[in-house]
Amino acid sequence: MVYYSSLVELLPKDLECHFFDSIESTNLFLTNRPFSNKVQLCVTREQTQGKGQHGRHWESQRDGSILFSIRRYFQQECNLNGLSLVIGLAIVKVLEKECLVEGFKIKWPNDIYFEDKKLAGILLENQMQSKNQSVVIGVGINYALDQNMVCKIPWIDLAKITKTLPDIKLLTAEIINNILVMSDHFSAFGFDDFKSDWKRYDMLQGKRVKITDIEESFEGEVVGVSSKGALKIFTKDGVKELYSSRHIEYI
Repeated sequence: MVYYSSLVELLPKDLECHFFDSIESTNLFLTNRPFSNKVQLCVTREQTQGKGQHGRHWESQRDGSILFSIRRYFQQECNLNGLSLVIGLAIVKVLEKECLVEGFKIKWPNDIYFEDKKLAGILLENQMQSKNQSVVIGVGINYALDQNMVCKIPWIDLAKITKTLPDIKLLTAEIINNILVMSDHFSAFGFDDFKSDWKRYDMLQGKRVKITDIEESFEGEVVGVSSKGALKIFTKDGVKELYSSRHIEYI
């Protein structure tokens, strides 16, 4: 806890906070916590079994990555499809400001890239609790990694991107606070309020993709996202909308 004392001072006082030197998974920890009316936060210096999208493992290193999860509630009627995009925007806005760098891109629906290399990932996991949706928002950002780290996907960290690397705890607090603010706005107004801002960071705009689902296969060109956060693909049969990246191939 002493390690995180300066971080705590920068966070809202009404957060239920949990801090670790090492933990299996921040998402798993919050998922297993008793339900609370408070927004819950779990931050760790190291994850031993970090969770990525579609059951994949999230690679990280002790003090080389920013690793945290937030659990908060949304009304049952709130459409969560655009939430991961808003979280991506919240992170990128802070990175631009604190690292004094532009060029970040968000790969729909949950990854942040720089120069075609993966910098950060977002994992959302939700459950129903009474009449609310309980959502765990997991974030992993490459901060200053050992350059020998092995990962199947080309990656980059903030240490390579910026000449002046922000303090990891100050940067973590800024990102958490901005996620809280922007997710509040999303809860009240939905994704449509963020749609125009999204275009600046859309990594897939104009890319050709192929969908290989069991029920339906097609290919086409990405033409943006809908007001609900779905990926819009222009095909020979018109515009189709996707809500999952599981079956996407890039061609």
